Amino acid sequence: MPTVLVPLLLALDQILKLWALEHLSPIPRPLIGDLLYLTLVRNTGAGFGLLQGQASLLGWMSLLVGGVLLYLLGHRRYPLGWTLGLSLLAAGALGNGIDRLGRGWVVDYLDLGTSLPLIAHFPVFNLADVCVTLGALFLLLSPRRRRRY
Repeated sequence: MPTVLVPLLLALDQILKLWALEHLSPIPRPLIGDLLYLTLVRNTGAGFGLLQGQASLLGWMSLLVGGVLLYLLGHRRYPLGWTLGLSLLAAGALGNGIDRLGRGWVVDYLDLGTSLPLIAHFPVFNLADVCVTLGALFLLLSPRRRRRY
């Protein structure tokens, strides 16, 4: 499964980023009412404004993490939840790593434009970020094998 899922998500991520660069601007455009907007942001750091201007360092770290995850997926069998989680994490890390090293910044375009207190100031994000978040959730929620003693 990772042999199909990772490149598929990586290609979709890059296609959506190219589309965003061509069709979006920093002015928010509603996509789903007042909940989700399309807003072009050039992110030179990590999530939540961390490590601004460190695109090269973050890019190499992202590619290293993505590469290690691909290696693990190719050399060991995991339960389905773990395979999905690791595949999503790899695709997300590689997608943002490509941006950081190729452009010097990450293309973000999904904007939660709601006034709900917990997410009112949530940063603009992209498909790679969604993959990382969902991948982490799959790993956290997937059952772990118990060793018998």
